[in-house]
Order: sequence, then C-alpha cells, then structure tokens
Amino acid sequence: MKKEEGNPQAEARNIKVGNDNYMIAIGLCTHLGCIPAFRKEEGNFLCACHGGMFDASGLVLKSPPPRGFDIPPFKIDGNKLVLGEVGPEYQAMKDNGVTL
Repeated sequence: MKKEEGNPQAEARNIKVGNDNYMIAIGLCTHLGCIPAFRKEEGNFLCACHGGMFDASGLVLKSPPPRGFDIPPFKIDGNKLVLGEVGPEYQAMKDNGVTL
C-alpha cells in the first residue's frame, strides 16, 4: 500500500519495526461493523454497506464511519510484531488518541 507521507494523522498510525513499516488495523468499518474491501487501484478501502471510505492508513475519507479503523493491541519485540499484547508503542497511540 502507498505510504501516506505528509499527513501527520496517517503517519501517527504507522508502525515501524526495524526498517519496515506496517499498517495494523481491525478491518471492520467503525460505522456498523461491515468489512470494507481494499481497492488496490485507488489505494483505499470501500465499505459496501453504507459507502464509507478509508485511506490506506485506515483514516476516514468519506463518512458515515465515525473514526478510522481501530488498531488492536500490539507490542514490538526486537524485529517481531506481536499482536494481542500491549506494548509501549500501542500505549502511546492510545494515550495520544490515535486509537481507542
């Protein structure tokens, strides 16, 4: 996916492990929980239920979603990304309002 450079909100959602960048998200629309499809050509996600759109970083492009994709708990352990555990990087995102 195309990196969202120059957008501070998108960059705040970027997860860096070693030299690699990741977008981690719970892939459910934050409106009513439908599963948006990634559209490779457009570089965004489209929710077919009510037309909500998210950019490649998971931020809302078009409502009705009230917020971007939620980010699940994670921690960085050396060069490994561990999902389901709260690490300092996730806690900082939560404290800064990047995710719930």
